[in-house]
Amino acid sequence: MKKTLQILCLFFFVFLLKANAKNVETYFNYCTFNIPGEGPYLETYLSVIGNSLEYVKMPNNKLKAQVEITIVIKEKDKVIDFKKFILSSPEVSDSTQEFPNFIDLQRFSIPNGSYEMEVEIIDLNNKTEKQFMISESVLINYLPNEILFSDIQLIESYTKTEKPNILTKSGYDLVPYVSYFYPKTLKNITFYAEIYNTLKVLGIDEKFVVSYFIETAESNIKFSNYNIIVRKTSSEVIIVFGNFNIEKLPSGNYNLVIETRNKENELISSKKVIFQRSNKDVEFNEQDIANIRIEESFVSKMTNQDTLAEHIRSLRPISSQLEKTFADNQLRSSDLEFKQKFFFNFWNSRNPVNPEQAWLDYYKIVKSVDKSFGSKLKKGYSTDRGRVFLQYGAPNTISQQYNEPSAYPYEVWHYYHIEKFNNRKFVFYNPDLGTNDFPLLHSDLFGEINNPRWQLMLHKRNHQVLDLDMNSPDSHYGGNSEELFQLPR
Repeated sequence: MKKTLQILCLFFFVFLLKANAKNVETYFNYCTFNIPGEGPYLETYLSVIGNSLEYVKMPNNKLKAQVEITIVIKEKDKVIDFKKFILSSPEVSDSTQEFPNFIDLQRFSIPNGSYEMEVEIIDLNNKTEKQFMISESVLINYLPNEILFSDIQLIESYTKTEKPNILTKSGYDLVPYVSYFYPKTLKNITFYAEIYNTLKVLGIDEKFVVSYFIETAESNIKFSNYNIIVRKTSSEVIIVFGNFNIEKLPSGNYNLVIETRNKENELISSKKVIFQRSNKDVEFNEQDIANIRIEESFVSKMTNQDTLAEHIRSLRPISSQLEKTFADNQLRSSDLEFKQKFFFNFWNSRNPVNPEQAWLDYYKIVKSVDKSFGSKLKKGYSTDRGRVFLQYGAPNTISQQYNEPSAYPYEVWHYYHIEKFNNRKFVFYNPDLGTNDFPLLHSDLFGEINNPRWQLMLHKRNHQVLDLDMNSPDSHYGGNSEELFQLPR
């Protein structure tokens, strides 16, 4: 449950920033845990990008930056807890060198409930710039008579604890990894989680199985070579502290999943966290596809090259990055059999029992999307609205604003839940006014376009932007975009 405070595209990890950047760049994340007999607690993790801050010279002639951080936790309109503190960067001696990033970890003891957490960050050496604030919904619900997981904490590094401190858990000092993104330079993904109530639910000395694995985020396909199974004995708290070497994991979006199963191999509980890998050196294994047998399968009847190619294109919204790259290569090929094998493997990996029915169910939605969002120039699945609909399903609400005085026609789509994320929105707009395309302008969902200046672009029709640091336009008569995004209906 993490929110990047400045993100312009899917591959967002910040490596190089100018030291005189005006806006604070930071990554924020949180996890919840439970202490039996004491209650739940919330941990917040903040990683500040050193190069995004203003540095001032100290009396010792070294340079230092400081940010003021305010964290407020509310239940409805009531403040449950808050902290306001100053976080200082490491001191550096040379302004030409890279300024190091630095992190903060805070803990809040909070009972079960539904909360709103607000985080405000101010660069104390650059107060002229607008402070940054985010708001995130937090649900804590550790039931006493169910086997449950804590959140999964991603770990940057760890050491054996010599003296207990704020980073200490279960005998280790855990430095959090405050990002979803794993570039090629990172060879491992390390994680920590806790399992509660196995002793109470299963009984004394009862055996059960804990497995953790990596699956594709789009289609939940498990990787057999990233799958660990361990046997555990019931206890008040079970620690899951694991690691995968991901040097050979291709680029794409993935889930790290942890499950508990009983002696009958029945699923008891599970937890997952999404992450993204960039590793362009690893490619799809064509031999695995070539060895697939498709005789008597439903794809053997798909003998029209153009029709099959169109079907493959329609898979793009639900394909992994690796599948997209491989499909693009196959669409340039005239090898019908290989296309058939790829298409069969795609659906067989998602529904081995009845791959044909899985395709037919999806194809029915594809045709509906084409009717709603397509045009003579573009298939519905290749539009942004069609892609989002196919990838995440139908939104819970759609606010259509086609006649707002100062804005281009636009739509706000609201999803109550997308996988593990709550309350996510998408803004589509029609800047050319002559098509039904409505490209995606902004979203607060991880992995989607996140444009801090989306309101300026939406109102660019009648609003000339002269201040490049401005993120929102002046108020306009009849303007509802901000309200519809913050409080969709």
